[in-house]
Amino acid sequence: MNADEAAIRDVLEQWASATRDGREEEVLANHLDELVLFDVLAPLQYTSAAQYRASWEAWQPDTQGSLQFALQDLSVQAGTDVGYAFGLLQCGGTLPDGQPFGEIVRITFCLRKLDGMWKVAHQHVSRPVERD
Repeated sequence: MNADEAAIRDVLEQWASATRDGREEEVLANHLDELVLFDVLAPLQYTSAAQYRASWEAWQPDTQGSLQFALQDLSVQAGTDVGYAFGLLQCGGTLPDGQPFGEIVRITFCLRKLDGMWKVAHQHVSRPVERD
C-alpha cells in the first residue's frame, strides 16, 4: 500500500470512528461541501454535506451502549489526485428496548486530493434488494 492509499484508508477510518462514537461534528470533516451522496434511506441522494447533515435526526436510531460501524474488506486505489475505495460496512447496535439490530451494507467512496488532502467527493451506501 502506498502513502496515498494509506491516507485514503485513514480518512475513511476517521469517518467510521466519528460515526460510531457519535462525534457528529467530525463525521463529514473529510467530505467536500459540494458532493453527491447516495444513501440507503430516502431521499437516496444528497447534493451537499449540509443537506445530508440536516437529515440525520430523521433517521439516526436511538441506541443504548456502543454502536457498531466497522469497515470490512476495504479495497483502496489512489492516483495522483483521484482515488476510490469500496468494501462492506458492518452496522448495528442495541435499541432502547434492548432489541439488537444490524446489517452489512456496501460502500463506495470517490475522493479527490486537494491541497495535499484527500476529500470525499462521492459516497454511496447500498444494500442488495431481495428478489422473489
